[in-house]
Amino acid sequence: MTSYVWQGRWVPASDTPQGFDCADSWRHEYGRARGLELHRMRFAAGAGPLPAGMWESALALLDASSDLFPRISVCEERFRLDIRPAPPVRETTDLTLVSAPDPRTMPLLKGPDLMRLAEHRRAHAIAGTDDVILGDFAETTTGTLVGWNGRTLVLPEATRLPSTTEALVVERAKKLGCDIAHGVLDPAKPMWFLNALHGISPVRRIVSHTATTLLPRHPGEAAWRGWWRFEL
Repeated sequence: MTSYVWQGRWVPASDTPQGFDCADSWRHEYGRARGLELHRMRFAAGAGPLPAGMWESALALLDASSDLFPRISVCEERFRLDIRPAPPVRETTDLTLVSAPDPRTMPLLKGPDLMRLAEHRRAHAIAGTDDVILGDFAETTTGTLVGWNGRTLVLPEATRLPSTTEALVVERAKKLGCDIAHGVLDPAKPMWFLNALHGISPVRRIVSHTATTLLPRHPGEAAWRGWWRFEL
């Protein structure tokens, strides 16, 4: 990981983040990012007005010959940029379903809960799963969840982080003539994990300490994933 702090320009830093008042991250894949303006807007909405030139200077530091997972953040008015290598795209996602206290204290803002969410995932993820469900299928510790009921895209009716990836999926669903509904997701029907790092990752299994549920797959998932990977 290569890190910088903003001092009128990005200056190399050697310390590690101790917390986040606000943060945002995305996949920057060989100079290409999806929904980048949505990330900038979400970060600015939580962090407040951004210093002139800071965002553009951050983008200029991202190597177009690499697959990266940058994170921009602010803590106590100190802006920080961490440039991390991106892991491989996760083709499918396995989720843990566990009864445990919800670690989120500020679910509408990305940043303040990141360390608590990481600890929750370490403490509760069942071996072989990728993430842990929060609330009544509201989201996970690292992404959002959506479901399908035929040609209706179902969004969780719950307090959760506004998702840039979900916004792009909803936009395309509307263009394709799909209905949009809000409600509780049904694990007997197709479900997708969404985030900017992995894009659209169909949920394959939901695992608890007593049972494993195999989820059906959406018949159009290959076209949807192709759109995300190659057309956006």
